[in-house]
Amino acid sequence: MPDLTPLWISMKVTLISTIIVCILGIVLAKLMHRYNGKLKPYIESVIMLPIVLPPTVMGFILLIIFSKNQWFGHLIDQTLHIQVIFSWVGAVIAAVIVSIPLMYQHVINGFQSINPKMLNSARTMGASERKIFWTIVIPLTKRAIFSGIVMSFARGLGEFGATLMIAGYIPGLTNTLPLEIYFLVQSGEENQAWLWVIVLIAFAVCVISALNILNQKNHKWE
Repeated sequence: MPDLTPLWISMKVTLISTIIVCILGIVLAKLMHRYNGKLKPYIESVIMLPIVLPPTVMGFILLIIFSKNQWFGHLIDQTLHIQVIFSWVGAVIAAVIVSIPLMYQHVINGFQSINPKMLNSARTMGASERKIFWTIVIPLTKRAIFSGIVMSFARGLGEFGATLMIAGYIPGLTNTLPLEIYFLVQSGEENQAWLWVIVLIAFAVCVISALNILNQKNHKWE
């Protein structure tokens, strides 16, 4: 019976990061959808940056930011008493950073697909912005939100470079599945590595299938 610890750690890290990414992605998309200032392209570039930069670069940046030698890392450590570097918290942060662009992109595209006339009609009927958001915008973009959640979960589960940089490989604490596969291969335990490879491939197939079904025109949500 193989040690299932890497699977449980990966699921814990990915589930927590996906919840955070879902909330942040919707909030960011809502703010950026309403904002039309000159800085919008630059702000969106920063949000999408983790897609372009190598994960190890993002991991290095996070390592510097959360270092106890830096003011922010020192504040987190001394005020909140949270250890980020070489902990599962660091793995969650790494997963959040690399996944947030996917969630944001799906949600903002969903928001932009809504006919503004529908929203303006609701406003003329006296509906508040909060009511419009929760009763019109969110229901109309639920497919986009779900797609973003699925893609963010998959990206977080497969995260390697940034996690290795900020969380390290600590058996029983930060050894997520991608890290476990890498170090199993390094130690010559390829048969055990294959087990986790098959698990991740199976999950990837499920994700792709779910997205394909979601994108069908006759999907039951439509």
